[in-house]
Amino acid sequence: MTRLSIRTGAVADAGPACAVAVLVLLGSVCLATAGGAAVQDEPATDEVALVTVVGCLAEEPGDLPWILERATAGEPTEQAFTSEEELARSAGEALGDLRYRLLGVGEFGVESHVGHRVQTKGLKLRYDGEWRLNITSFQHLAPTCE
Repeated sequence: MTRLSIRTGAVADAGPACAVAVLVLLGSVCLATAGGAAVQDEPATDEVALVTVVGCLAEEPGDLPWILERATAGEPTEQAFTSEEELARSAGEALGDLRYRLLGVGEFGVESHVGHRVQTKGLKLRYDGEWRLNITSFQHLAPTCE
């Protein structure tokens, strides 16, 4: 069975029928042949990182309406979920000047938090000239965005 290793150290089985596989995960690209020999292993040009971001939730018209305004740059994290300690730190963190379009927010019930200060975690990426955050955690911090 062919195995593909990725930068994080994890290993995934590609299966015996796989002639050439391309795996992109958190900014790493790995190409492998069915024989298991690595053809190329180099960082992708677009970085993707799991981060914690604090900002103000806003809604605008369009297909992807949820925006995080006055947002921080994003603190790198290894956990997709949020701890009580992280919430306490985020509550005291100064707001920033970035803007993120939020993806994957459907299951978090964000509608009632417009105008609120929130903490989000997710994959930070640059697409179509804007920052985007594919959400893994969404936490309310305060009912106003001060």
